[in-house]
Formats: sequence, C-alpha cells, structure tokens
Amino acid sequence: MTMNRVAVGPGYVPPHLSELISSITYKPGWMFYLLHKVDEDGSGGLSLHIVSNTANSFAFDQTIRVDHAFLVPLASYNRDTWAAWLFDRVRDVESHEAGEFFRIDGIREFAPHHSNGEDPYRVWHMSDYVTANKRSGDD
Repeated sequence: MTMNRVAVGPGYVPPHLSELISSITYKPGWMFYLLHKVDEDGSGGLSLHIVSNTANSFAFDQTIRVDHAFLVPLASYNRDTWAAWLFDRVRDVESHEAGEFFRIDGIREFAPHHSNGEDPYRVWHMSDYVTANKRSGDD
C-alpha cells in the first residue's frame, strides 16, 4: 500500500495536485507527499517528494529509503496534465534507479550524478569512474 500525505506549510498548492497525491497507488513502501519549504538562501518552494524503498546499489542485500524531491512548477495545469506531470516524476525516479543498478562489466556507465550542482535525474553516460562514484554532497 502506498502511504501518501498532502502538505505542507504556507504557500500555494495548485488545484488538483493535492487530490492526485492522496490517490496515487504505486509500489509497496513508496510514499508521495508535498512539502513547502524555503531554505535560508531563498531557494525552494513547493516540492513533490517521492520516497522509495529500494535495494542499495552498492550492497544489494541492504534496503534503503531514498527521498527524491522535485520542485512543483508554478502552473495552472488541469487535472490530467498534473497526473502526467506526477507520472513523469515517477519515471524520473525509476530512470535514476536504473542508472544506479545498470552495469556493463561491473561499471555503472549511466550512474546518476549526485554531486553539488548536478541534476541526478538527467541520464548521463559515464564520463569517468570518479564522477560516477560521487555521492550526494560531493563537489
């Protein structure tokens, strides 16, 4: 069962989005929620969070929870467009996870780039082994 909650703190929540979030069913152990948060530097706003239970790509026998966050666009989409936007974010997470696990001769050639300033949902072909093995927060 997917456990979802709606947000969220002060700020605008687009019509249809809350209702869709609370009605999503996906993989067991996954959760969807909205959160409105502005960081000290002024960045942030309303974000969709998709929390996944997945195997650890470096230790397959371990399960980890990963919180994937996406800024919600300031848009007046209709219900169907918001549903498609949510589905696209799920595909972003699945694509990211595919990059974590897919290996050729043991090399993660499409490893997500987690370091500062990188988009971890962009599909990259590995530029070098060091880049492919950086973790969140690494420069």
